[in-house]
Amino acid sequence: MLSPVSADLSGKGWGVLIVAHGSPEEKGNIHFRQTFSMLKKMLPGVDLKQGFIEHAAPSVLDSIREFPSNVEGIAMVPYLLFDAGHSKSDVPSYISEARNLFPELRVIREWALGIDQVLVDILLDILPPADKDKKEALVLIGRGSLDPNANASLYYQARRLWERRRGGDPKVTFIGVTEPRFASVMAELKPDFDRLLIVPVFLFEGVLMDRIRHQASQFQERTGYDGEILITPAFGDHPLLLAHMAKKITRLLYLGRTPMPRWPVVRFESLEGSGS
Repeated sequence: MLSPVSADLSGKGWGVLIVAHGSPEEKGNIHFRQTFSMLKKMLPGVDLKQGFIEHAAPSVLDSIREFPSNVEGIAMVPYLLFDAGHSKSDVPSYISEARNLFPELRVIREWALGIDQVLVDILLDILPPADKDKKEALVLIGRGSLDPNANASLYYQARRLWERRRGGDPKVTFIGVTEPRFASVMAELKPDFDRLLIVPVFLFEGVLMDRIRHQASQFQERTGYDGEILITPAFGDHPLLLAHMAKKITRLLYLGRTPMPRWPVVRFESLEGSGS
């Protein structure tokens, strides 16, 4: 577990804004707020605030305005899975707005989780181990994006998962925006396996998690499959992820500058609202 941030670090006067997506379904926003409270306890010396991109309050801009006038800088940390439209377009626009509001402040940022190893660590923790005596179907589900690098990140993580777990070859799908769609893959899936592992690569509860559960039920009703079905939970509050996010924030504040992204980053205006 990460040790609390030192007094020396908190004394630098940085404010940290955790940027979340937000959900039209309130249970998703509650899930994030609970996660934020846990993260805040892990960073007792840091002025930590939360802001939503859409669907919920407070907005990112409202939270920026709440930082006291004596902070020396603001660090924006997206609590997002992949660097797609929200990370590449919305967060830069928030940074510009913060600099307009507080021209004397430094504003830096972190990037989304993307290809961080912790995602595979979490999936290995929430999945049962591979069983050579059981034939399994393993289906990973991402949000889907117009950004090819964001979609590629899910394929990259799926391969890393297989390298460490073995078992069934992961089928990568998306709930929207791009192909292959989860619904289409499930429609073509033959129930000739002992267990079905459905893995939503999602941080928080909400409309899309409900849709995944519904489509899994439809598969069972349509095929009469009576084997084992496991749908793993959203994992935004997983202890491994909380520790990882706390370390990312600590490192960002020690660096005092935006780290280089690991994918080419282009600000695509057309990607606004395309998912993250």
